[in-house]
Amino acid sequence: MKAILSIGLLVAFTCFSWGAELKVATVDMQRLMAEYYKSQEVLKQLKEKESSFVKELDGLRLEGRKLLKEAENLKEESALSVLNATEREIKKKGFEAKLLDLNTFQVRYDDLRAQREAELQGQFARSNKAIQDDVLSVTRYIGEREGFNLILNANKANPLTSEVVFSKNVDDITEKALASLNATKMTPANRGN
Repeated sequence: MKAILSIGLLVAFTCFSWGAELKVATVDMQRLMAEYYKSQEVLKQLKEKESSFVKELDGLRLEGRKLLKEAENLKEESALSVLNATEREIKKKGFEAKLLDLNTFQVRYDDLRAQREAELQGQFARSNKAIQDDVLSVTRYIGEREGFNLILNANKANPLTSEVVFSKNVDDITEKALASLNATKMTPANRGN
């Protein structure tokens, strides 16, 4: 994929060198994604939701421990030699019923945990997609407004994932894009207006 991109860039540079001037810019997409206020809000919401799910699962774990303790007690009681055969049989059947309850509980717990994890992953994927769309839209808008022919991702934090290894005398529009993205944030001062 990178080879195709490199060949495409080479062709683009060659074509533009024959006619018009090629205007190139870079942008740090990872930084835009990280510093966009909506990203931080989504992260906060996801952490709150995850905390709520953890509390819910903790409550269920307590219920499971109670069931386990009851099953252990019934097992111990069914083995007591002071009980007559009928009482031991009743305790044994109670123990077996409690084991069924434990199995049912385990299935319910696993299903709920999987459902909550899927909810978190789904919310993250939807939110991340919306944020990516915003970042790309703003980047394109700035590129078109300022007449750039090509905008490349210059990831400064992790250059190995970047399309740009080195650039000199090339505009970096990261700050402009970040300012544009964060300009829509409601501050306490402009919420009342």
